[in-house]
Amino acid sequence: MTRFRLEDFSAPRPAKTVAQPEPPDAQDVRLKAFEEGYKAGWDDAAAAEDAARARITADFAKTLQEMSFSYHEARAHMLGALGPLLTTMVERVMPQIAAAGFARTVVETAMQLAETQADRPVRIRVCPENRPALEDVIAADPGLPLDIVDDATLGPGQALVAAGTAESEIDIDGMLSAIRTALDDFLTTQKESRTHG
Repeated sequence: MTRFRLEDFSAPRPAKTVAQPEPPDAQDVRLKAFEEGYKAGWDDAAAAEDAARARITADFAKTLQEMSFSYHEARAHMLGALGPLLTTMVERVMPQIAAAGFARTVVETAMQLAETQADRPVRIRVCPENRPALEDVIAADPGLPLDIVDDATLGPGQALVAAGTAESEIDIDGMLSAIRTALDDFLTTQKESRTHG
């Protein structure tokens, strides 16, 4: 029979030496602690700056919104107060001004046509009620060869001035009507925008 030889564990073994870590250098410890503290301080400062920026942005947005609301509110009040004034001007004042200057406008238009059509007489067609005012203006400057013709189809603010083949139309009534319509549309739009925000 063969015998197996088994290892003997009873004998003491030589102890393995474990390498002891070198003690850290005090300078390295301080440098590492400084860098960690610096990084933490930098992170805190960046977070504080981001928070301040977010707060300032929110405050600025709120201020702009309040200013915008105040502007639109003031504009709405101003237009609400000016609406009746503008309407009165278009309905009463402008027609009087237009009527007062109607005869002069017709004569100026006739003179411009006379310059381009020098060899032809100028014919002015107006409603019968405008004839006296035109004759008064023309009487002040009799050198212009004008022929005034009554035309009952024309309104008080309308005139047709012709010389040869050239013709000009003066329509103060149409202009005033267009101004009235534009003002009404504008005021209606403003009123609707105030109602619907």
